[in-house]
Amino acid sequence: MLDMQTQSIPVNQAFAPPCSFRSMRNEGARIAVEFDDGSAGRLSMRWLRLACECEICGDTASGKRWLTPADVPADIRATSVEISSDGTMDVVWQDGHTSRFAAGFLAVYAGRVGDFGGPRFHPELWNSDLSRRLGRFAFDAVVEDDEALFRSLRALRDHGIAMLTGVPAEPEATLRVAGRYGPVRETSYGKVFDLVSRPDARVAGETARAQIPHTDEPFRYSPPGFIFFHAIRTGAGSGGTSLMVDGFQVAEQMRTNTPHLFDLLTRHGVTFHREHAGDVFFSAEAHVISLDATGAVTGMRFNDRCLAPQAGAVDEIDGLIEALAELTRLICDPANQFRHQLQPGEVLVFDNQRVLHGRTEFDPTLAVRHLRSSNLDRDGVHSAFRTLARRFAPQEAQAVLYQGAIF
Repeated sequence: MLDMQTQSIPVNQAFAPPCSFRSMRNEGARIAVEFDDGSAGRLSMRWLRLACECEICGDTASGKRWLTPADVPADIRATSVEISSDGTMDVVWQDGHTSRFAAGFLAVYAGRVGDFGGPRFHPELWNSDLSRRLGRFAFDAVVEDDEALFRSLRALRDHGIAMLTGVPAEPEATLRVAGRYGPVRETSYGKVFDLVSRPDARVAGETARAQIPHTDEPFRYSPPGFIFFHAIRTGAGSGGTSLMVDGFQVAEQMRTNTPHLFDLLTRHGVTFHREHAGDVFFSAEAHVISLDATGAVTGMRFNDRCLAPQAGAVDEIDGLIEALAELTRLICDPANQFRHQLQPGEVLVFDNQRVLHGRTEFDPTLAVRHLRSSNLDRDGVHSAFRTLARRFAPQEAQAVLYQGAIF
């Protein structure tokens, strides 16, 4: 067991939102706190003891942590709770250990900000009206300036999509800009996949046919988190218009209008697969719509072109197919689609576990359409956002972000 007698009391919540205590009251198993804006809440004493991150207890963020949940008795109580001269809360425990907490840190977990477990970020939903809200960022600024990069990452957090402009229409620029957002993910298609129509197409992206909006590679246990589409050559007037759909907005339409179908897609396993004979054979079963612990939509995975024959009880399978059909109808509804004709030097960056992408048919005899695609894992992109938020918007760094197609 950890020695609780030695005391060291660093203030370890340097990035907590600015806040001050107005009052507090020791209720035994709970502590009631009121803050300077008049908001109030209650905290579990056991939770409070486990939240201590002094030098003795260790730091959870670094992983150099020495206090365990088993070290904190269920009946733990404080012998003293006081507001110190520097505005922190000092708690002396029964065994003599002292913990110190910043007001802003406790305000988050006392219910002053968001749900218990920390504040949760709520994305901004969109449909065909995205054009007036789409974040557009200059390539040179994003590559050279961290604050510009942060603003583009914030746009990805808010809308799941952003556009980069002025990108050199050269193959080398793809990884140069993608690497600013996090480690590029190498798959069986390589670090960069060139999408050019060809007669011996291996995947649908190498054809000129229309594709309804979809997420990429749902047949992987962990699909790509974010995708970069870098336009090298496009054929204005020949078709190939990009179609982008906010999967979260479509999911909420289903929740409102057809809740029984929404429910099926959140709890019934759907299988996606992909096979290239003698090379790869991927298969994954997952929910089309993922929910977090609060019931909020946190991720989507759907691609009509790699839906495997589905398994299920005979009296349930038709309902599942209808749920998939209704989702497809909503995805194909022009009112839900943002349309954009990519131009050379533009990059669309989007969350592959939220934003579905497709395109209209194009005529390959009129122009060569060449896009370069690269993938990043979502935890790397979110890590970049949080790291830069520490510098440019500390109050945004701690929020729980939507974590994607988690099952």
